[in-house]
Amino acid sequence: MKRIFFALLFLCAFSSPAFCQSNTAVSQGAVAKLKSFYSGRIIEKAYLHFDRPNYLAGDTIYFKAYVTYGEQHELSSQSGVLDVDLLDPQNNFLRSIKLPLKGGITYGDFALPGSMPAGYYKIRAYTQLIKDAGITDFFEQTISVGSSTGNSILAYKPVQNTSKPEIQFFPEGGTLVNGVNSKVAFKAINVDGLGINVKGNIVDNAGKTVAGFTAKHRGMGFFYLQPEDGKTYKANVIFADGTQTVIDLPPADIKGVALTVNNDDPDKLSVLISCNKAYYDENQNKQVSLVINSGIAVSSGRIKLTNQLLAVDLKKSQFRTGVVQLTLFSPLDEPVAERLVFVNRPDLLQLNVSTNKTSFNPREKVSVSITAKNKADSLVAGHFSVSVIDETKVLDEDKENTILSSLLLNSDLKGYIEQPNYYFAHPDTATAANLDVLMLAQGYRRFAWKQLLADKYPPFTEKPENGLQIAGLVTNATGGPIAKDKINLIALDGGPMLNQLTDSAGKFDFTGLDFADGARFILKESGAKNKNTTRIIYNSNNPSGIAKTDWPYGQAGLDSNSIKRPSINGSELKVAEAGTIGKEYDRSHNPQPASNADQVLHNKDLGDGVLTDKLAVLLQDVQYINGNFYLRANITGTLLHPEAMLMLVIVDGVKGVNLDGLQTTDVETVEVLKNVNASTYGADGSGGVLVITTKQGKGIEPKNIASTGVLPIAPKGFYIAREFYSPKYDQANLTNNRPDLRSTIFWKPELVTDKDGKASFEYYNADGKGSYRIVVEGIDEKGNIGRQVYRYKVE
Repeated sequence: MKRIFFALLFLCAFSSPAFCQSNTAVSQGAVAKLKSFYSGRIIEKAYLHFDRPNYLAGDTIYFKAYVTYGEQHELSSQSGVLDVDLLDPQNNFLRSIKLPLKGGITYGDFALPGSMPAGYYKIRAYTQLIKDAGITDFFEQTISVGSSTGNSILAYKPVQNTSKPEIQFFPEGGTLVNGVNSKVAFKAINVDGLGINVKGNIVDNAGKTVAGFTAKHRGMGFFYLQPEDGKTYKANVIFADGTQTVIDLPPADIKGVALTVNNDDPDKLSVLISCNKAYYDENQNKQVSLVINSGIAVSSGRIKLTNQLLAVDLKKSQFRTGVVQLTLFSPLDEPVAERLVFVNRPDLLQLNVSTNKTSFNPREKVSVSITAKNKADSLVAGHFSVSVIDETKVLDEDKENTILSSLLLNSDLKGYIEQPNYYFAHPDTATAANLDVLMLAQGYRRFAWKQLLADKYPPFTEKPENGLQIAGLVTNATGGPIAKDKINLIALDGGPMLNQLTDSAGKFDFTGLDFADGARFILKESGAKNKNTTRIIYNSNNPSGIAKTDWPYGQAGLDSNSIKRPSINGSELKVAEAGTIGKEYDRSHNPQPASNADQVLHNKDLGDGVLTDKLAVLLQDVQYINGNFYLRANITGTLLHPEAMLMLVIVDGVKGVNLDGLQTTDVETVEVLKNVNASTYGADGSGGVLVITTKQGKGIEPKNIASTGVLPIAPKGFYIAREFYSPKYDQANLTNNRPDLRSTIFWKPELVTDKDGKASFEYYNADGKGSYRIVVEGIDEKGNIGRQVYRYKVE
């Protein structure tokens, strides 16, 4: 066997001149096209860090979003909008929010109704660029939601997708070759889509046993097989549940070459190119090409077939941690074998987390310090997110999807990855071996070589979405487009008026806008000749391209007679609502979920009549005096205490709304917050808080909405994220008998380390005793990612 040693350089170099030719067909063809593929595309990845891995109905899901550019994980400055969808177990949309991206970072939340059925829900995140790349590039996380009444927690798992256990076989490099000893990986799954233990043997067509196999991890494993000319092979399979089956193995190539990679050495990848005699006799002294793709870094080298076995060593120091793709091309520059490997390098951020003590009491204050260093041991500035959870109330951490497993692994493999964090939380020899089998069984690429070489990938023409958009069309009475017609965009809540001339097709497009969800606008045609007959068509496209559904869990419908519509010159105008995916099921902007309110009234509890009259009777520990609400604790008899404060009234997230004229039929829920529950509103909530959520319409299906001359619209705006509520237990609150059963103890979506790599924060423990877990994740300014877990005891 001839061994070739060379260092991988990110242009094209083998160390020996005998194995590095000048510009060859492959470098001009495959490598050039691959480089063009990457250079002509803006590739973004999204990752969401959640405050915890599982939830109960009535909880709020908090998350921090990181959007990175390319395969180098640098925070992206390309996109300015992130769409995040919540889907039910049947993949119907429940809600979609838009979040403003600033330097690749944003954060948001979903409040779950207490009546939400237990099940496996999904959260999906994407930019317009990610959407254009295809649904396989979306970030998607399965979230288990347990019943709030039973306080049960579900273990998440993929949707049932088979009627019986199944097994697949994956020869290393892609194909078996007669006369060449090859590694064959396999993966067995049960009817629930999860890995299942399996064992069996391989027999040839004469019935002779030539190999045996047993699953090592999550239904995966491997065996070696050297096919012989004229023979075929079958696998006799026995699944863990006793089910048996016989599977034909893929046929072996009569004349072929195989590519194998040994990833055991921490410093190098050992690549072996193996030709059977038939292939070698035909191609002796001809040159094959090895193309190495590590993200957007591409290199290649030509190797002369002077032996049936050729070994090549690649230095791992030339790679960053992540998936590396090696492709072997024939002398005719056709891809004949391919292997994906995971290279693990000491290049992740080192995050040091420390607390002022190692053991604490319930409700005791905890002070945390963080120091971030890069691989060169230099202190670095970066963006991080922090969650602290009561570990007794969450699932096995191996099942979590982390910033490491998402950006380094999940985004480059296909299919459901069971226990993704296992491959990073347990860095040992056995884990590395199991990860290598995973690479064989679930390899994925953004492109296919044959399509790439045949120029079947269309040019990338999409542009990043740098802000919100309001677009449409202007036509005459018969539907013909009107070019160079002036369209004004007027914000009803104030702000500058924008205007634009339609293009030759009558289209207008206001881009790069920044406004909150719920903002309303008027599109007004101001051309002197056409104002009485011009039709304005607003394009309220559903951004996800999937029909929306109504929130099905106790949400009341809209009484159209209760809508207060804007008017111009006394004429009522129909308001066109944008293509919101799913109805806003929580518009109160109450940082506390309804299950934590001191009292909740639903529409059915209110009856019919004037809202204030009904509340004066139904609210507990609240009194209505002279048109205002006060907590009874501030009242003696019929007299107010001298320093009594009004209750803060919030209607659909707006403070200080006058309730005069509001009918009970307009209202969906009323929540009363007192004391600790009201403290999240600061001094404004000192007198208690009354949170009222009105009914909303079922919306309209995404479609074009037209009007003559003037068109009011309510486009989808940016969601305003809630602030996580973290109680402060000073001396006055330590004796509070209200139980504190939080699962998420603390959540801070944006924690920035300074130039010295340092940051700190503090919070108070809950009542739960046991192990508390601090998780810090983030990215520095150069795209280095890191994650650290720290635990302490509460006794």
